[in-house]
Parts: sequence; C-alpha cells; structure tokens
Amino acid sequence: RLSLGSVVNGSYALEFAAGGMRLAHLALNFGSGESHSGNAQILNVGGSVARLDLAGWLKLNPADKNARPLSDYLRTAKLNVAELDYLGLAFRDVSLEFATAEDGLRVTVGGPNVAGSIVLPGADSGLPLNLQFDRLRVDVAPETAAQGGGDAARSGLGDPRSVPAVNFHAAQLDWGERHIGDVRATLAKLDDGISLTQLTIAGADFNVDAKGEWRGKGEGMGRIEGDLTSSDVQDTLKQLGYIPVIEAKSGRVDFDLNWLGAPTADSLSQATGHVQMSLDKGQIVGLKPGAGRVLGLTSVAALRRRLALDFSDLTDKGLAFDTVRGDFDLHDGSAYTDNVLVKGPAAEIGLIGRVGLKNKDYDQTAVVTGSVGNSLPLAALAGGPVVGAAVLLFTQVFKQPLKGLARGYYRITGSWDNPIVERITSAVAAAASAEAPK
Repeated sequence: RLSLGSVVNGSYALEFAAGGMRLAHLALNFGSGESHSGNAQILNVGGSVARLDLAGWLKLNPADKNARPLSDYLRTAKLNVAELDYLGLAFRDVSLEFATAEDGLRVTVGGPNVAGSIVLPGADSGLPLNLQFDRLRVDVAPETAAQGGGDAARSGLGDPRSVPAVNFHAAQLDWGERHIGDVRATLAKLDDGISLTQLTIAGADFNVDAKGEWRGKGEGMGRIEGDLTSSDVQDTLKQLGYIPVIEAKSGRVDFDLNWLGAPTADSLSQATGHVQMSLDKGQIVGLKPGAGRVLGLTSVAALRRRLALDFSDLTDKGLAFDTVRGDFDLHDGSAYTDNVLVKGPAAEIGLIGRVGLKNKDYDQTAVVTGSVGNSLPLAALAGGPVVGAAVLLFTQVFKQPLKGLARGYYRITGSWDNPIVERITSAVAAAASAEAPK
C-alpha cells in the first residue's frame, strides 16, 4: 500500500520476470476513497483532484513510435477535476474519461461547462489533434491572469514549432463572460511553426472569417487577417464583452495584424497593422467606463456630452449617425487615425489622433461642422476664432471631406475610464493637427 495524506492512496505489486523485477499492477486514487485495481490493465487511475495540468497527461502518449504504446499499461481512467489547465486556459468542474488504443488516446470531457472529446492520434499517424465540443466555456488560468495574460511559457505557447496540428470545433463557445458562438479552427503544421488555415465564428448576430500564422525561431512572429460583420452592433458588443455604447443596423471591421511572440494578450496589445471600420444607421449612446476598448470610437460619445447641442433632430439617447467610417494604423501600443468621419443628420464630426491600446488613453482632436439652418446651434461650434490656418492644417491631415459652414475644435485626452473633452482655440487645433501622424 501507499498513501500521501488525503492527496493520493493506492497499491502496487511487483513480480519476477526474465530481466528481473517488473511492475505487475499499480492502482492510484486521488482524493478520498479507496483505489481499485483490475486485471485488464497494469495501471489503474481514478478519484478527484483540485487541479490538473492536461499537458502533462497528454505527454503520456509517447512521441517515439518505437516506444511501447500507452495501451500496454493503461486502457481506461476517470478523474473528476475542479480546474483543468491547458495552454493558459482554465476549464472548471470537468470529468475526464481516458480511453487508450494502439492508434491513440481519447479523452471524453464532461461537466456543467463542457461536453465533448479530445482525440490524440498515435505518434506516426500524421493526423491532427482533434477537439470536438458541443459546448465549451473557458477562462484565463490563474497564473496567466496574474501575469497579465502575457506569459507565453506559462501558457504553454513558448515556441510556434511546438504547437501541434489541430482540428477544433465548439458548437457553443463562451470565453469568460464573452458569448462567442459556433467556432471552427484548423491549425496545420509548417516547417517553422503553425498555420491558421481557417477560423470561422458564427455568433447570434455576427460572423468572423480569418486566417493567419505563427512561425519562426524562438518566439516567432504572428499574423492574422480577416473580417467581422454584424447585423446588430450593440448586441455584438454585448456578446463580445464590450460596453454597448454603439447602436447600428450593420457594421464591419477588417483587420490585418502582426505581432512578435505567442498570441497572448500582452503581445496583441503591441500588435502592428491596420484596422478598417464601418457602421451604418445608428447612434452613439451614453459613455461608460472602459468603453474606449472599441478602438476609441466612443471618444465621440464624450464629445457629444461636452457639446451644448439642441438634440431636436437627434435621438434623446445619443448622437445619431447615418454612417461612420474610419481607418486605424496600429503600432507602438496605440491605434492612430486621420480619417474617422461620423456623418449625422445635424452634424459631421471628423476625428484624428491616437488611442492608447496598452496605456488605455486618448490623444485626439475633433472638428465639428454644421449647416446653417439645421438644429445645431452655431454658438456650440464657435470655440474661439477659426482662422484659415487651422482649417487648412486640419484639412491637410484629415483624409475625408467635411460638409458645413460652421467649425469648432475639441481636444480629447485622459483615460478610457475618464476622458476629458476641452474646447480649444484655432491655434491649439493647428498645433495638434500639425503633430498628428500622417
């Protein structure tokens, strides 16, 4: 017999063989309860554990095709796990049923947060790791969250060449509080890394289609490109865990991003690339803390609150628009724009400047125009003398035509949680426009 307090208990037996002593059987039970041995297999495992590193268990499937298969020792095992960690993700309250055969290892996964299976093929089969789930909820593992989500070594994503080929499907995927939807992904092995040949997401009112890669020596370089389309932008923001400050009948985001290292939260916050956004027929509603996560577009909501406007032809909840268009260039932990244009029935708003993705702050300048005779008071747009130089400088930086005779300039700074909007003079606006990235 053997035991380690309430952690594990069991029994084992040795027998004589031609080469000396060998293990006849080993039975291990984790947690309370007694271990049970059987004649069908040498190794018997069961019980309950508070935490399990799945990557360690998967290594039991030998990579050496000349090694004795796992099925020579263990054919079935069952464990109840309070938290299972794998690739920096946490799966909570799961039951695992292991079944081995000569051609690989199958893990049936069940519980309130997951139902599905993981199939690991044999070492020489050339087949991908197959993950199929009817439902799946995952969270960031505690160590990864404590490290800000950026520790590639802790997440098991240290080298792109070590990532296996994978076929993944989850009919319903929830990522923390985010309700993602039906997700399919295919990873194919490359000589120097991995290729994301397919990523499709079908949510309740949005779809994502993307492809990418992570390859190279050491940390490697990552890239993803694709698009997200939505038929209800406010509900899509809710499903994806963002503050739903934008209502729109339709929306589209196209992205092409590159980053250094594993695809962790820290790496992605330092991504470089381009994002293009378009929204149609909607309104920007009340600004709430953290709303700047929507690429800083909600700085317009803060501007709306600052302007002393008569909203007779807007909605009583926010700033109505016919269209919103904008491009963002990402580098050095920030997103830069020179052409965000909000076209509404009463006014047009042009926006240039920076949104800090890493530091979560703003540094933007806005110009507001209105036509004489509409409900936008000229007094709200005065903001000091508007001289030709300021108009010219902003127009040279801003890449979209603005309509309307009246112009007012505003500066947006501060954090995402507490944006500061100040009316500025033409001289300040000219300086800000001159300093804006071209």
